[in-house]
Amino acid sequence: MPIVLGGILMLSVIGCTDKLDEPFEDEAFTSDVDYTIGEDMIKPLLGAYSALYTRAWEEPLTLGIRGDDVNAAGDQVPMQEQDAFNYLGSQWNLNSVWQLHYNDIVTMFTAMEEIEKYRPAAANDALADQYIAECRVIRAFLYLNVARAFGGCIVIDQLDNIQSTPLSNKDEVMQYIVDETTAAIADLPDVAPNKRTDIPGGITQYTAYAVMALAYQEMEDYQGVVDATSQIISSGEFELSSDFYHLFKTAGKLADENILEFQYSDFNQGEGDRTSFLFAPFGIGGWTPVVTGAGSGWGFYEPTMKYIEFMLDRGETVRLETSVVFTPDGITELEEDYGTIPSWITNANREGDVFNNNARLKFASGKHFLPSTELISGRLSFGSNKNFIVIRYAEMLLMYAEALTRGSTSSISMTAADAVNLVRTRAGLSALGTVTTDDVLDEKFAELAMEWGTRFYDMIRTENTSELSHEGKTFTMDKAYYPFPADQVSELPQLEDGIN
Repeated sequence: MPIVLGGILMLSVIGCTDKLDEPFEDEAFTSDVDYTIGEDMIKPLLGAYSALYTRAWEEPLTLGIRGDDVNAAGDQVPMQEQDAFNYLGSQWNLNSVWQLHYNDIVTMFTAMEEIEKYRPAAANDALADQYIAECRVIRAFLYLNVARAFGGCIVIDQLDNIQSTPLSNKDEVMQYIVDETTAAIADLPDVAPNKRTDIPGGITQYTAYAVMALAYQEMEDYQGVVDATSQIISSGEFELSSDFYHLFKTAGKLADENILEFQYSDFNQGEGDRTSFLFAPFGIGGWTPVVTGAGSGWGFYEPTMKYIEFMLDRGETVRLETSVVFTPDGITELEEDYGTIPSWITNANREGDVFNNNARLKFASGKHFLPSTELISGRLSFGSNKNFIVIRYAEMLLMYAEALTRGSTSSISMTAADAVNLVRTRAGLSALGTVTTDDVLDEKFAELAMEWGTRFYDMIRTENTSELSHEGKTFTMDKAYYPFPADQVSELPQLEDGIN
């Protein structure tokens, strides 16, 4: 049996909560399930969400390190090699990304099968259809990650035929994602995720449209991008957070801007049950937090000097402050390389935490940690109680704008400049009269740096090798995708020859 399917994948039975900032808890799912209890039909769906949210720390780092916005810092040699575009199929984190994503893809199949078993007792076909549609969108998102990282993957139709299913190239996977999300939309709630009362922050029509838009963008089908993002924009369900800085803090949980976010909680208590993501790899060691005992980070994810200087050239303030944590050595190196810098750049945040020199990095990502003052007493691990934002309305606005600059047309009145200026105004920048494709890509760089590899994927799509060749790294288009993991190739013969 292939490694990706090794072991028995178990769903979680999860108890709902009526508090927006408290996701579900896990309990064991056993064989003593009574499918005649119709109200339990939600349990396998909640197990599907648990699988989606339970990500290993290396997954977002591996997906995010190759852009010119991020350096792979720390002591993880495979990530440092990948950041320099040196790939090996034996690198452990590549296998982890593939295997863990496919484990969760399998979980979506299992969840859908379990929902069907409850359907007769639930006597609510529309609700069963909705739950299955949510699983399909989650599965589509997982395929999106794998195909963008590896240039293609195996799209499973049935769990027992993975070894005989042909390898699909990236465009084929993206078309599958478009088809899946299109089919799911009619069965999904027509509200923003944070307005759902049954599963706050759960999948809705607009999550599906966002995943669809990302797939269209990868195919360079820009009319498809406009059509999908227009549905999100015209819905009136979303708006940019007025406070970019706090969007990535506790106050940003289930914000009106968030289209997909992984939810975690300390349940407002200092001990006992909690759900969490291990944010420590994103963080910095050696800080002096306001709250004594607050945990430090590992130092694996460093904003680049190129990004910081790009932001200084633009006169950025709140987005630079939010995105980058500065150390004294980092500030000194920046002054030596750039010259005079604004006086507001210090090695402390607004809340008073101080960031000391660190052997692993000179800058850290401010989007991936909480100030120590926001940690709940008794829960002092790095970033505890923080949600992980995955897709934001700002990204949809900028994707819409780029697609218009490439000649696509829209049925709504918003222009490309209108969309870009919404984002710029929030950042405290002046409005632009007109925008070019390069203007939009620059805005995406400023807005979405350090977020899920967005910058790298944009540069791959535009074949912008010069931007990715930075700070001693040389990129060529044959390094656009990771190799298939060696452990998977040994089990799945169709991976042997790679993507044609």
